[in-house]
Amino acid sequence: MKKIASYASLALTRIFILFIAFSLLIIFYQSSSNLSQLTKKQPSDTTDVNYKYWIDSSNIIDNKNILDNISLFKQTTPAEIPFALKDQTYWVLVDIKNTQSHHVSLVLFADNKLLDVFKVYPIKNNTIQKNLTLQHLPFHQIYPHINIELTPRNEQSYLLQIRTDGPPNVPILLISQSTFDLHILTAQFLYGAFIGIALLMILYNLVLFFAVKDKVYLFYIGYLLSAFLIMSSITGFGYILFDDFFNQQIDKYLIPLHFLLVLFLLFFTLFFLRYDKQQSITYRIAITVCFCLVVAIFATLTLDKVAQATVFFSIQPLVFILAIYLLIKRIRGNLSWAKYYLASWIPLLIGAAIQPAVLLNIIDYSFLTSNAFLIAIIAEVSLMAFALAERMRRNEQDKITNIAYHLSSGIPRKSNLETCINNLVQQKYNDFSVCIVKPEHIEKVALYINDEMNTQLFKQLYGKLSSLFQYNDAIIPITDKQEKICLINHTCFALIIDHHVDEQPAEMLFESIQQVVQENFHITQVKLPLTAVIGLARFPVDGDKSHLLLNRALIATANAENNVLKWSHYENDVKDTTQYLFKLTSDLKQAIKNNTLMLYHQPQVDLRTLRVCSSECLLRWQHAKEGFIPPNVFIPIAEDMGLIHEVTFWVIQQALHHQKQLMDEYGFNHLVSINISGKDISSKHFLARALDIIEASGVASDKIIFELTESASFTNNAHTMRVIEQLTDLGITISIDDFGTGYSSMSQISHLPFQELKVDRQFVENINQDKKRLVIAEATVKMAKGLGLEVVAEGINSEEDEATLRKFGCDIGQGYYYAKPMPLEEYKQWLTSLVQGRVKTPLKGEYIPVEK
Repeated sequence: MKKIASYASLALTRIFILFIAFSLLIIFYQSSSNLSQLTKKQPSDTTDVNYKYWIDSSNIIDNKNILDNISLFKQTTPAEIPFALKDQTYWVLVDIKNTQSHHVSLVLFADNKLLDVFKVYPIKNNTIQKNLTLQHLPFHQIYPHINIELTPRNEQSYLLQIRTDGPPNVPILLISQSTFDLHILTAQFLYGAFIGIALLMILYNLVLFFAVKDKVYLFYIGYLLSAFLIMSSITGFGYILFDDFFNQQIDKYLIPLHFLLVLFLLFFTLFFLRYDKQQSITYRIAITVCFCLVVAIFATLTLDKVAQATVFFSIQPLVFILAIYLLIKRIRGNLSWAKYYLASWIPLLIGAAIQPAVLLNIIDYSFLTSNAFLIAIIAEVSLMAFALAERMRRNEQDKITNIAYHLSSGIPRKSNLETCINNLVQQKYNDFSVCIVKPEHIEKVALYINDEMNTQLFKQLYGKLSSLFQYNDAIIPITDKQEKICLINHTCFALIIDHHVDEQPAEMLFESIQQVVQENFHITQVKLPLTAVIGLARFPVDGDKSHLLLNRALIATANAENNVLKWSHYENDVKDTTQYLFKLTSDLKQAIKNNTLMLYHQPQVDLRTLRVCSSECLLRWQHAKEGFIPPNVFIPIAEDMGLIHEVTFWVIQQALHHQKQLMDEYGFNHLVSINISGKDISSKHFLARALDIIEASGVASDKIIFELTESASFTNNAHTMRVIEQLTDLGITISIDDFGTGYSSMSQISHLPFQELKVDRQFVENINQDKKRLVIAEATVKMAKGLGLEVVAEGINSEEDEATLRKFGCDIGQGYYYAKPMPLEEYKQWLTSLVQGRVKTPLKGEYIPVEK
């Protein structure tokens, strides 16, 4: 509903402004043509007029002694009086003779609202009479004039005193009363239309700003306000709208307001055309120009009006050139919606060029040219309404595109497929399947390529698969553009197969998909010998909701990886397993929350003294309904479902709580060993959280051992290495667990800052019955001792195993020979049964470590 209201308001605003602009053009065309005709007839048809002028550059002559300089006056026409951008006084002598036999009513009018002095003195009998103007009245400020009544064949003379340090052009018009009235009416209509459109646009942009929080609308409001104040001063209507003081301030700072106008215009251009989104060199140059304009505004405040105008009219063309360059560059960059903005610049440039040319006496005066800038702004603002509305429409369209398509690749998102499935279900479409196509080993391949290469690969495969399905009616389009494939999870394609029109056997379709993927699995011109794995979930058998069909198709894809044909249908037994695993996940989370997990302790024994020196904490879960669930079942679930960090922190907290009890209540001073995975220690917040738990526990850090697993996953991770070093600096012993298994090897971990190495049980159990194990264990212990490490042997199950490991120089033993893992209460009882903390009678003599 919000979108409908938004588009309706935009359409209404366009229609309203278009109506105003159209009506304005019709009325103005009619009135201006009449005005032009009347102006051309006056005064030659009814009067004979003679003009002379003289310029007092010193501004010291007044009406009392001007007649002494009458001989210096030069014959001229009003258009030829050399008004200039200087502070000087112009004296103009006007002789008017009524050539008609009837009475004539005329108006002597100076069409410049920024005159500092405009006085008209009648001359009778070579004597200057009293000034006739009423310049103190607002109407006479806007329209400096006097009314003249001429009887038949009568002749009158008037001396005009004109002075201005503003715009130098002072058109002197002798026109009929009707022409003057039409002039006033047209000017008032133009200014009224300008105010109406400007206020409407200000309110319109204000509403848009509060709606979308885009600062471009504020810049345009600033531009409109600047234009409003400038036109109020130039047209003189400021004397009606504002009090004298405020109007004098506007006149005083008219040129700085012009600077402000072009500043807002440049800012608006930058943000309207979205240069701020790219932060390019062009944007930075334009911003620099904007700040230079700000500096120029303050710098010109110290200058007089003549100097201010000179500076501004020198800078203005450069700013306009920059703005036009920004516009053209953006349009060439395929920003097609900027066409309305381009159109709005055409009247603005014409008006901006004509207005100063008229004011500086470069172009002849007429009503059209004198109001060119006002007319241009009205046209520009009207067109800008369309530009802003079009920009808003495109922004909404871009948001929809961002939601529906991946920005980097332009491939449809999963939401398109979900919408399509929901529509099919609502339409009672009852026989279709969701098909997932996953490039083989894509997760592993992604580790060796960057994001750009990965995106290029999927764009390439998307294009080829789209061509394959283009004329296949069995593949249902999922977007309005008839696209049939979407990208999900950044690793898979998904599509919908319509079984009503599917005449091709599934095997043939899958083989053609796999062939296309295999032929186009190229990365930087390297062709990989890989194909695609495909999973299928059918409606409604495998699910009646979009998310169920997608998830089960993904599960089928995972099963297909172990299938010879590399494709698989979703199966019900997989469904049962999935539900079971989700249930276990929920129960595990609840077990963490309720502290129903358990920690078992297995002692570690110093092989020299046979004293218990530490214990390894092992996690156990006794499920209320399922019974005992081994760690190799629930730990992978915790990792896949994002619970592993919660599990680890629970273990650390409980292990240190146990350790505190053993120390405080029983006086045991040995260490506690806690398993930490590579995923845990690589986590951003692991160190801070672990240190908080250690500090709260009251256990000294030198009584803690962290046994690290999956060491290969973090040997090249700088963050993890820093964490390990910080833990070591705090006194925590770092141990490498399960050495010799998986990816853990001496070459992988030789540069890690650890103090203890743990030999896995598979190299220790029954070591004397297997020569290979014997050799491996001996070599491992000797290498570790050579590096100055303490060695722990896990899996000692007999006295013979113990003796052999001691002979090799192993420091610590652990295994069923000493004790099995036990709950805390059993472990306490076991410890108290020991004699002086020893598991059995120690060996006599001094312990000699193995030679290095």
